[in-house]
Amino acid sequence: MKQGFQNSEQARQARAFHCPRWAQLPGIELYMDQVTGYINEIFAPLCPDPQEKMLTKAMVNNYVKQRVMGPPQNKKYSKAHVAYLVAICALKQVFSIPEIAQLIRSQVDHCPVEQAYDYFCEQLERALRLAIEGAPAQQAPQDDGALLVMRVAQAYADKVYIQKRLAYEAQREEAARPQKRESEP
Repeated sequence: MKQGFQNSEQARQARAFHCPRWAQLPGIELYMDQVTGYINEIFAPLCPDPQEKMLTKAMVNNYVKQRVMGPPQNKKYSKAHVAYLVAICALKQVFSIPEIAQLIRSQVDHCPVEQAYDYFCEQLERALRLAIEGAPAQQAPQDDGALLVMRVAQAYADKVYIQKRLAYEAQREEAARPQKRESEP
């Protein structure tokens, strides 16, 4: 059963997920629709439901109101806003918004946002691959901040693994069911 999932489309999507690094984020400021579209495109391979949106305008407004991230300038969102939203969208799958705000503040207090964001992306991709492949986690880093990011990324990766695995199992069950003929009620 494990071999089948390892070779499934769901596992491939999670393994191939790429979180754009700081240098790959849009170099120009974006309007709300552009930001939500960009973030939803990033996370599309990980969404259990293709119709589900990871980010909406209302969500962005709530994150600003709750001071998880700063407000836009002249209705435009900077590279830092986009980085915050990528992290928030991944983390909100397993943590509350106040917890996310605390986690982000903790990292940004210790290093520049670019460095914190890139490290988060690396850890997220690594954790997803490890979760899908069933490989043992790497040895824990000695730095408390790095350990926190590693554990946060692993929590999200484990959730993605479970969702992808459930989707795979549902697809297999559906394929195994006898097909009703059109004449049957």
